Amino acid sequence: MAADEIVGESEHLKSLIISTAQELWEDKEALGKFLAVVRRSEGFVKLADTLEQSAVRPANPSFYGVRSREFQD
Repeated sequence: MAADEIVGESEHLKSLIISTAQELWEDKEALGKFLAVVRRSEGFVKLADTLEQSAVRPANPSFYGVRSREFQD
């Protein structure tokens, strides 16, 4: 797999994680369970921690520098 494909998949997953966190934001129990699953992947532990510690709903993925447009409004 080429390096650019790996980066593309990573960006795609970041976008999906952030978008899902936005949707689950009001249900803190479901959000906590989702982020616990995200933490199982070494590459996304910091993202999950940041989302869980945030006091406000996450911004659109593009705010975080995620280039994938699949999950943006």
